[in-house]
Amino acid sequence: MNPDFLPAIGASLRALGEFATWREVTDETLAEVAAELDRARAAVAGARGQQRANRCARHPGGPVDPTATNGCLLCGVAERRPATPVPDEFVPGDVIRFYDEHGHEAAAARYGPQAVTRALVLRARHPSTRRPGQPLPPRTESEN
Repeated sequence: MNPDFLPAIGASLRALGEFATWREVTDETLAEVAAELDRARAAVAGARGQQRANRCARHPGGPVDPTATNGCLLCGVAERRPATPVPDEFVPGDVIRFYDEHGHEAAAARYGPQAVTRALVLRARHPSTRRPGQPLPPRTESEN
């Protein structure tokens, strides 16, 4: 049984129960009851289908990892692989120089991927780049 369809089955059964309280039954009401019965039948047919492989709400059709808490390989990898902390001695200039001399892989191995990414972002920022909340720099006479 596939538990993904249980909320839809419950909603259809609740809607069918509400029809019982109606006093007037017209052709339009019977058409609504028939449509709700069709939705309930479709949900039951889906629930009879194959059980999903993992119990992950974010990746219901994703690959299975029996060692992960929810059976999802994608979430399990993220749980097992915590981010490498940025070293205390992180100096962006040193990371950039090492990156330029030895390449990305060597810099990531030495300083960690977060430190390399942070240093590259800081290198790409020009001093004239405004950050949110900063005032505009004063204009010069040549810009007017």
